[in-house]
Amino acid sequence: PDYDTDYEAATCLPGKMNGRPSFDSMAECCIGAYPAQTSGACFAGMDSPPTVAPTTEADKKWFKDPESNDFTTGTCINDGPVPSGYVAYGTNAECCAGEYSTQITGACFAGMANAPSAAPSSVDDIKYYPDYDTDYEAATCLPGKMNGR
Repeated sequence: PDYDTDYEAATCLPGKMNGRPSFDSMAECCIGAYPAQTSGACFAGMDSPPTVAPTTEADKKWFKDPESNDFTTGTCINDGPVPSGYVAYGTNAECCAGEYSTQITGACFAGMANAPSAAPSSVDDIKYYPDYDTDYEAATCLPGKMNGR
């Protein structure tokens, strides 16, 4: 902590200071030394400062998991701010395609909540039929087999 600077403007300093508490990370220092700081100066002084939490799921961005050091098992996450220098993607699939397009293990796509199948049905195998059970004005065509019609 920087006790020589006004509390609202203070940040954490690197290294060990005689008689002052020390922390393992700058974030821990900001939380521990400046818990009531309303200016956000301590967090703003970080190399990759946290951002305001997204308001909706659509606001969250996907990025390569910084903990995924092995390309063959790498995945994408959206559980925090996008680290400085990382590419932000709108979806998990876009992130996997952008970051792991040559990943032969398929680990990134396999790690998705709704992982794509290895090989979808051939387009030639899909047939459509009219939905006779829905009002004519709202009806659409449905994929699959038409039972008895």
